[in-house]
Order: sequence, then structure tokens, then C-alpha cells
Amino acid sequence: MKILYIIHQFYPEYHTGTEKFVLNLASMSQKAGNKVKVITYSFLDDSNFDKDDGNVLYRNYSYQGIPVLAFKLKKQPDDIHITLENKYSREFASKILIEESPDLVHVGHPMRVHEFIWEALNLGIPYVITLTDFFMICPKYILAPDGHSLCSGPQGGNACKLLCKEFSGSFIKKRLAQSEKLLTNAKAVISPSKFLARMINNEFENLGIKIINHGIDQNHIKQNQKIYDGNSSIVFGYAGSLIHHKGVYILLKAFNQICSENVKLEIYGSGLKIYEDNLKKSISNNNKVTFHGKYAKEQLGEIMENIDVLITPSIWYENYPLVLHEALASGVPVIATNLGGMAEKIKYGKNGLTFNFGDSEDLQKKIQILIDNPLIINQMKEFIQNKMIIPKVEQEAYKYNLIYKNYQKPRTNGEFI
Repeated sequence: MKILYIIHQFYPEYHTGTEKFVLNLASMSQKAGNKVKVITYSFLDDSNFDKDDGNVLYRNYSYQGIPVLAFKLKKQPDDIHITLENKYSREFASKILIEESPDLVHVGHPMRVHEFIWEALNLGIPYVITLTDFFMICPKYILAPDGHSLCSGPQGGNACKLLCKEFSGSFIKKRLAQSEKLLTNAKAVISPSKFLARMINNEFENLGIKIINHGIDQNHIKQNQKIYDGNSSIVFGYAGSLIHHKGVYILLKAFNQICSENVKLEIYGSGLKIYEDNLKKSISNNNKVTFHGKYAKEQLGEIMENIDVLITPSIWYENYPLVLHEALASGVPVIATNLGGMAEKIKYGKNGLTFNFGDSEDLQKKIQILIDNPLIINQMKEFIQNKMIIPKVEQEAYKYNLIYKNYQKPRTNGEFI
């Protein structure tokens, strides 16, 4: 069968968790004999596009054997990151869907590409949606009104009216109605975590959200075999984007309060240069912290071999952070914020520790616990190895394939496409 994967951004331009999820799933689907293609939005300079279609520039390329169509609006509206409608890309979306004639559209993230969902609905093409954040109920997509606080959902727009006054009530009301229509008309709505499903169900009932955990690509996983004694040095690590809501500034603030000499912090990942520079300035006199910059997924095994404990200090409701699960799959314990899908996965004292949202002092205390008694890490590693099962991409793909098969078109001779 033919499957189009729709996502707001993609490799090699972007490389966060949602892109990794779509790449893994598209690759596994392709290996299973399906014809796949990714359709995504791009912010590259106009000179990178070789095709012109009215309001839209686009190009075709291949990434790790996966065909990709990346498009860009010639005139980008101010609300491109928050809205669920855009008249300028609707005609283009219709044209591409008719040309591609897929059996199924799988939405990895609707931001900037939502017109492909609307047109799939108009053309009678079945689609499924995997929820990867809160974009369908929150134009800010992380339920963070001001970047330092969280809300529990729009409550029909009442919470938005109080906490996000930059959005008009009519905009929020219309957006929620659009979101509900897109979700209720999907053939399946999937969430990688129970927490995310519960938050969406609080706003829209009776969606029948299915839980399919993201799988881990074991090709890049190496088991961390280190054993600790009472005097072991501890290397803490962070891996991911260097952006505000990932909370790295909280981690650095906590680490600046660590007086122990037998400890290091290794930071892997990148972000906007001005933000990175500010993070580095905040620990300019701390020689225990090293920034390593952007890393490729092929380096993941080496990173997890070189750290003892991963820290995910996010200040939003991470629903299923892949790097957290990659760490656990590698036998590396995790210290995580006690929010969302992170708290759902980390069992305090068993496979890691949790700390209070946004509280650098509490994080510092949890870090110090492991510095003072490294033997605890051995116990956590034993629990991870013997008591935890981290899904593989093959298992994730199998569950999605069961959904896909419901929409496989038969040929006239009785064979399946």
C-alpha cells in the first residue's frame, strides 16, 4: 500500500523526537513492502527549491532512502505556527494528494501541514493522527502560557481567555472546533503515552485514543556496562535540543551548586546560537561542564556509553521523550522532571529519580544523592535490565501496520496494492 507521512518539519533541516518517530516508522513501513513518502514544511532559503506552484515553492529529495517532498509558502502568514487553516496551501495540498493517490495519510504533526489533512478529508482519503504534543488543543503546543508555567488545557477556551490573552476568544473557539473535527474524522488517533491521551480526552471526549509507545531503534543502542563503587566518579548527561522549554538552564543552575570534584556534566545538542551562548555564559567558570554540540543518531550509543545518568529537566509535559527511553534501553538511569510522560516512565528510586518542576534546588539534591552514593546506580541499572521492557521500532511498526491494513485497497484482480 501507499502511505504519506505528514509532518511539520523533517530531516536534515530538523532532527528532534517527532522527526525521529516519523523517520523510524516510515523506514520500517518501507521495509515491510509499502510505498512511503514524507511531506513536510521547510524554512530553507528560496534558492533551495526547484519547483514553483502558485503560492508554493517545493522540492523532492531523499533522506536515508525515504522520498520527501518539502514545501514552503512564498508569503508566510504571521500565524503559520499556530493556526489550523491556511488558504494559500489548500490548493497545493489537494493537487499533491490527487497526484500521489495514497491509500492512507499518517499525520505525525499537523503544524503548517494541516491543509493536507483537510484535503484528505475532502477527498475521502483515510487518515490517522499520532499525537506527539498538545498542538491540537494549544496553539503554543506545550500548554505553557508564559514559558515558566503550565496549564491543564484550554477548558473550551476559558483557560486561554485567562492565561493567554494574546489570542482572541473567537480564534480559540474556532480552532478548537477545527481540531475536534479533524480528530473525530480520523480513522485512528494514537498517543505514545497515557498522559497525553488523558489530556486530549479532557477536551474532546470519545476519541477512542489508542496507546502505542514509540519504539527505539536498537541499531544505535549500546549497553552501558559500567559498575560503580563508593568512590566512582559520576558523569551526568543531557542530550537534545537547547531550547527554553527543555529546561537546560535549570540543569546548569543546579550543577553550579554542586561542590563535589568527582563529577562532570556533558551536554549534547544544539539550538539557536544566541541561546546556546547564554547557556554557556551561565556556567563560564564551571570546568565540570562541557558542551559537545549537535550529534547524529549514529552517535547515540557512544554518548550513552560515556555517561552514567541522563537528566531530562524539561519544563513542559513531555509526553514520550525518546532520549529518555533511549537512555533506559542503554541501561542508563534517568533524573527527570516529575511531569507528564516523564513521570509516567520513571519509577522513583527504581530506574531513576524525579524532581519538582522548575526547581533547580530540588534537582541539585537529587544529583547529590547519586554523587554521595554511586552504588545506587548499580541497583537502578539492575532494575532496568531485569524489570523493564523498552519497545523496539519493530514492535511499534507492527502495531501501526495492523491499523494500516484496514485501509489497504484491493486490486481488481483480487491482489492488494
